[in-house]
Amino acid sequence: MQISSPHTVLVVDDHLINLRLLTAILQGAGYTVITGSNSHEALEQITNQSPDIILLDVMMPGMDGFSLCRKLKKDPEFSDIPLIFLTSLSQKEDIIEGFNAGGNDYIVKPFNQQELLARVRNHLHLYDMLQENKRLIKLSEDASRSKTEFLASMSHEIRTPLNSIIGMAEVLADTELSSEQHNYVRIFRSAGESLLEIINDILDLSKIEAGQTELEDIDFHLPSLLDSVASILSVRAAEQNTPISIKIHPDLPHGLRGDPTRLRQILINLVGNGLKFTENGTVQISVRTASAGRLLFAIRDTGIGIPKEKQNLIFESFTQADSLTTRKYGGTGLGLTICKKLTTIMHGQIWLESSPGKGSTFFFTCPFSPALSDPLPVSKQATASSSCKILQPAHLLLVDDNEDNRNLLCLYLRNTPFTIVTAENGAEAVRIFKHSPVDLVFMDIEMPVMDGYEATRQMRHWEKEQALEETPIIALTAHAFVRFRKKCMAAGCSDYLTKPVRRDTLIHTISSHLSLKQVEPRQTKNKAEFHGPPEVCLDPKIKKLLPQFLENKRQDAEHLLEILQSGDMDALRKLSHTVKGTSWMYGFKELGDICFDLEQAAKDRELERAQHLASRIDDYLKAVQITYEEK
Repeated sequence: MQISSPHTVLVVDDHLINLRLLTAILQGAGYTVITGSNSHEALEQITNQSPDIILLDVMMPGMDGFSLCRKLKKDPEFSDIPLIFLTSLSQKEDIIEGFNAGGNDYIVKPFNQQELLARVRNHLHLYDMLQENKRLIKLSEDASRSKTEFLASMSHEIRTPLNSIIGMAEVLADTELSSEQHNYVRIFRSAGESLLEIINDILDLSKIEAGQTELEDIDFHLPSLLDSVASILSVRAAEQNTPISIKIHPDLPHGLRGDPTRLRQILINLVGNGLKFTENGTVQISVRTASAGRLLFAIRDTGIGIPKEKQNLIFESFTQADSLTTRKYGGTGLGLTICKKLTTIMHGQIWLESSPGKGSTFFFTCPFSPALSDPLPVSKQATASSSCKILQPAHLLLVDDNEDNRNLLCLYLRNTPFTIVTAENGAEAVRIFKHSPVDLVFMDIEMPVMDGYEATRQMRHWEKEQALEETPIIALTAHAFVRFRKKCMAAGCSDYLTKPVRRDTLIHTISSHLSLKQVEPRQTKNKAEFHGPPEVCLDPKIKKLLPQFLENKRQDAEHLLEILQSGDMDALRKLSHTVKGTSWMYGFKELGDICFDLEQAAKDRELERAQHLASRIDDYLKAVQITYEEK
């Protein structure tokens, strides 16, 4: 029987008659045959000729067949080649040793010619299938890698100009404009943010499909996480006249352990989806125990609902209930796909119940265990005004090869007490860093001459040589993949921001990495008390943010008093430090000063003074009177 595509067979035997007989049989079946009379010759043939299968005698001078087989199977280059022992050794122990050595088959001499050819054919077929599978896997991996690299490149190229579009719109919105001009700015700013949302959805899905999503296992405070979701979406909820409510089962512990980042991402997508399709209604987040170690989350809206026949489609990529939905409400149709893939990665499930005109409820389960520590509640993050005057002077180094990006960040920080020096590449940045005082560095990554990774490494090396404390180096890049974040942190960066970046995020990052210096020494023990109600004059731009800010600070004040009762001075120091920073950034200097004193009292373990200062914070928040600067 002739074969359709010739294979090369290596025959190894120390008897010339056996070599000739096997050669004739195999060539007659259409195979290309090469031979060797011992293990040394066999190794040379294998290295030079790359046979597709080996017929190997056992009893040979020098290295025997079992030893040669073990040697080949340990070598990744040759381990896949099928190897058939063809020997006169017929004892059960010999056959077992042959298979234990790694042989694929064992034929005892004298052999049946048809049986030999049949076995050779079968092993070659399996070998061909194995090689084809490896080829397809490599093609798939190459395609996945190419896709990942392409998306990373496109993300970088799109985010870079988008950074300027959204950023300049934000800067322009703060200038003197007519109502018509304000409307124009609002439109192209909204369009830029919508484009960014689409890019983020596609990027998130691509990262998940490329296996680049890693799960954390940390303690977190569940009510704070749910509050943050509601806070992030509060503006959209107000636009839709659809309040967001939260319901946590009373038996559920507030401290959990798992991945809060992915949980927040799922909730934001589901709650955002509910808000999109609900107007003048409600959206509720509820959570309870589903089973041992698993929580059941339910996001219920009173929106348009989804027909039964469409419900099995909405978790598919780029799919919405119908084309009219896409035209009316917009979106990529990726949000729910991302939710499904994330819940799967987290070993959970997601499903929905919905009726047209009656709303929808999305359910998902995920495993979470009780927290190992007692995580403290986290106050809602308040955004800082770009003109906060409490920020202390600092020297910043901005490194970016794109002139538009450098100009934008300089505009962002024009009303702050920062001195900004710019550099177009990493090499120039390193020279400036070594010869000028720098308090913080914003480092782009992709640059000519020297990239951000190498520049950061050289800065860290120089600091070590000079025995200097590390300067905060913030990676500011359009690359949003996890591997770029890891590479930046491995190079020595202190933090990582992705473009486009908002002004408030920029200032918040600066303030969190720079120690706020006190203008004058503080004598807190004998400091004068309030005389009359405290007053503060603030920037009118933050007027809308103040009700929520003050509510957060009142909750913080209550929590400070609770911590004092427990006597946990470390927790007191941490919370007073947090309240201090946000108070100063919002312009409540006196409140921040008291918190600073409380932080020092906690550090010094002065319980009586700490109790007095915590009471002053509570009194301040109850009595403070706010006025606004005139434009």
